[in-house]
Amino acid sequence: MKYFEPHSKGIKYTTVGTTGPNDHTAAPSLEEGQGLALSLIAKWTPFKWCLLFSVMTVFAVGSAGLITAIMTWFNTWDKADVMAVADNDVLILITLAGSILLFTSLIGITGTLLNSRPILAVYALLLWPAMLSLLAVGYTSYRRASLSLDHKLNFSWSRYYTPLGKRVIQDSLQCCGFYSSMHEASPSKRCYLRTPLPGCKAKLFEFERDNLKTIWRTVFSLAPLHLANMVVALLCANHITSTFGKGIIPKQYRLSPKDVKADADKILNGSGCDLSNSVIFREGADEQVTLRQKS
Repeated sequence: MKYFEPHSKGIKYTTVGTTGPNDHTAAPSLEEGQGLALSLIAKWTPFKWCLLFSVMTVFAVGSAGLITAIMTWFNTWDKADVMAVADNDVLILITLAGSILLFTSLIGITGTLLNSRPILAVYALLLWPAMLSLLAVGYTSYRRASLSLDHKLNFSWSRYYTPLGKRVIQDSLQCCGFYSSMHEASPSKRCYLRTPLPGCKAKLFEFERDNLKTIWRTVFSLAPLHLANMVVALLCANHITSTFGKGIIPKQYRLSPKDVKADADKILNGSGCDLSNSVIFREGADEQVTLRQKS
């Protein structure tokens, strides 16, 4: 729309807030968000600070889980190869959970810094599959560690572990065979029929018990934190700025060039509202009279 501005040389028109068919930058830029706005950190709302802290905790958990899984896959810590063989499914679940959490946190950081409510809506939605992935890791490790772990290890050694997997376990735990060297052993330089090495049952059982307990306790301790992050995302995502909604005029209420031209024609033809008592027009008329007298 247009408004009148009095100046020494008469009345001038200044255009503000109009949108036309060729104006492709004003409205889209507002609709996509307000940008990073890092220079306005002091004006961030408490809801935005809470949301940012919550997203950073999701990022920390996802990064820690994914880094741990990658270190296990590449055998960078002691007995990591035993876990890769005996708990391969749990390791895959940890990798997927860490990846989902990390991807979700990146979406949340992007939406928070850009003040984008649609992106934050996607972030709040992705927190649900992230929660399910965490619970899958915790449930799988807890059930394996708590329900007949020794029988499961015996069954897995006989049915599921390949000769290469058995050899990896034997070399890492310094053992041979399951009960003894004569019970389904995978022959190697250290593991043969009359080797002095003990069977792998006791050492494998102790490793699995401690390792699985560490996993499910860690995951279940993080579950309440993730649940709190879900609540924070639902409550704070719509209050990252002090403006309600997008802060722009809806399209159906915006003035087009035809509307502005029609309003201008009404004013010029005198068919519009009575502006004779307007202060702006009165000041402009007085200035025109003064200029005519001087000339």
